[in-house]
Amino acid sequence: MARARFVFALSALAAAATALSACSPSVSSSAPQDPFAAPVVPGQGAQGLPGDLHGTINAPTPRSGSGVVTVALVGGAQLPTETAEAFTKATGFSVAVVPVDGVAMVPKADADVVLGLDGADALQAARAGMIAGAPPQDTMTLAGTAVDGAPAAVAYGRDDVCVIADKSWMSANNRPLPTSFHDLSDPRVRALLTVPDPASSSVGRAFVQEAASQTGEGLGPFVQSLNPRVDASLGATIGAWTAGAYVSDSYLSEVVGSESGKSGSYPLVVAPRSLAAAAATNTGADSYGTAVTSTCIARIMYVAATQAPASDGAESLIAWLQGEIAQRSLATTGAAYPIDGVLAADTKAEWLMGISGNAVVTDETIGSLDAMNAWLSTWSSAIEAPAPASTPEPTTEPTTEPQTSSAVDPVQDEAGAEDDGSAAYDDEE
Repeated sequence: MARARFVFALSALAAAATALSACSPSVSSSAPQDPFAAPVVPGQGAQGLPGDLHGTINAPTPRSGSGVVTVALVGGAQLPTETAEAFTKATGFSVAVVPVDGVAMVPKADADVVLGLDGADALQAARAGMIAGAPPQDTMTLAGTAVDGAPAAVAYGRDDVCVIADKSWMSANNRPLPTSFHDLSDPRVRALLTVPDPASSSVGRAFVQEAASQTGEGLGPFVQSLNPRVDASLGATIGAWTAGAYVSDSYLSEVVGSESGKSGSYPLVVAPRSLAAAAATNTGADSYGTAVTSTCIARIMYVAATQAPASDGAESLIAWLQGEIAQRSLATTGAAYPIDGVLAADTKAEWLMGISGNAVVTDETIGSLDAMNAWLSTWSSAIEAPAPASTPEPTTEPTTEPQTSSAVDPVQDEAGAEDDGSAAYDDEE
């Protein structure tokens, strides 16, 4: 669905910034030569107040200027208000964001910058001419993150796609979390799952890619047995989640197809890990959601200019996103796990996203576009012809109310309201 543009501008600061002369990007002379020579583990070396943290990225200095930088946010990627305002304060440029559900919709955003591409998105966008064919001036591509075939893509964070579970619903209804990817097709689990449409959603496509890597030539039969609910967009999937009403409005404002305060009947949803941070409890240190680790596909997130040469504002934003202030802001808000992992210490990204270890990881979404097209075709065919399901003897559902939502059990909802071929299942251990 069409989304309005959200403009984050600090008019007084922007006006003051225009009085300053523009400066060319440069690399700090004090920056380390090889910031990732050794693994950067979250929390190590980070002491004291947030202002005392020092990141490791050899980031360029962003340009100063004025005007609006229009940013296309792909597949639930976030540029929180406080992050955008910090960029305006630092550079004078303001930001307008246009959410899109998948990379194919990027041209309609008429954007200067695309934010939230994973490796496969970057390759598709580069092949279609949606992003520039060359990297921004003086912007570094971090070691281990370059995408062959998409030189304009610059890494800024990580946000894996996983099955995100409503912990309270699963506990209150005596449902164990899946322990493997194949558990998702178990009759006791599959009726609980909803997925954004892989044909149009980058998140859904990443899930299919993970399914293909886990099942190999058995992708079709696996999808037939999985037979999930498929939603038109990531926002619709979040709205079907039993904990959907607890997702922050700021997150939902940048997700296509979302509605504030809406909960559904499905406790398992395919979404980015950042959804868990967006569904934080009142304490901010815990979440209604948790990633089912065995279902995750690791995704480095990229930003890219849409044209070469990029505008001053586009190059400024790309450079700024690699710096300490932006990296810390993304981590604090839980919008992404910072590519500079030390800056995740004591933030929502560290507490709630469930990512740890090396600051740079292999982007598991990079692969052959031809193979991905074949996987999507297999998915579509399997969804249209799900495997027959046996119906076990019905038993009484748990009477305990979920702590996060009053939504009905998706098994009962499925049996009573949807005729999609999925079977109800009992609660016997």
